[in-house]
Amino acid sequence: MSFFKKITDSVSKGVTTATEKAQQTVEITKLNSQISGKRKEIDKLYAMIGESVYEGFLAHDLSTAEAKVMPRCEEISRIQEEIVALDARIKSIRNEKDCVCGKRVSEDTRFCPSCGHPFPAPEPVVPEEEPIQAEPQPADEEAAEEAGATAVELEKSEASRADQRQVCVNCGTPLYGDSHYCPACGQSTR
Repeated sequence: MSFFKKITDSVSKGVTTATEKAQQTVEITKLNSQISGKRKEIDKLYAMIGESVYEGFLAHDLSTAEAKVMPRCEEISRIQEEIVALDARIKSIRNEKDCVCGKRVSEDTRFCPSCGHPFPAPEPVVPEEEPIQAEPQPADEEAAEEAGATAVELEKSEASRADQRQVCVNCGTPLYGDSHYCPACGQSTR
C-alpha cells in the first residue's frame, strides 16, 4: 500500500509543480504582452511629437510645438514607469535580479557570472518550527529506506552530470558555460 501512496504523492507533487510553472508562464506572457502594447503607445507618441515639431518648423515658430510636445513627453515618462513596474513583476516571478552590467541573474547569485560584480549576501531566513510528527510505522520505515536509496542514486547521477560541467577551482560550484566569474565566490574562471 505504501508503494502506491509514494507514487500518488510523487505524481501529485509533479502535477502541482507543473501547474505552478504553467501559471507563471501564462502570467509572464500576459505581462510581456502588456509591455509590448505600452511600447507601441510610446512609438505613437514619438510620431505625434515629431509631427508637432515639424508643424512648428513649417510655421517658422517651434515654440508653438512646445504646448503639444510637453504633455506627450510626460505621457511617455508615465508609460515608461509602468513598463519598469511590469518588468519588475516579471523578475519577481522568475526570481531574478539585474546586474550592473545588464545581465539578468538568479536572485540567489552572489557574484555575476559575466562581470564578477558582487551582490550583497541575502539576509538569512528564519525557518519556521515544524510540527512534531508521529513515529514512523514499520511500512513507512521500509518506504523511507527505499526513498533513501533512491535519493542516493539521484545524488550519484547528479554528481556524474556535474563532473562533466566546468566547476569553480576555488569552491567547486558548477559553472554556466559562459561564466567569467563564479556566481558563488566571485573567483575568475579564466
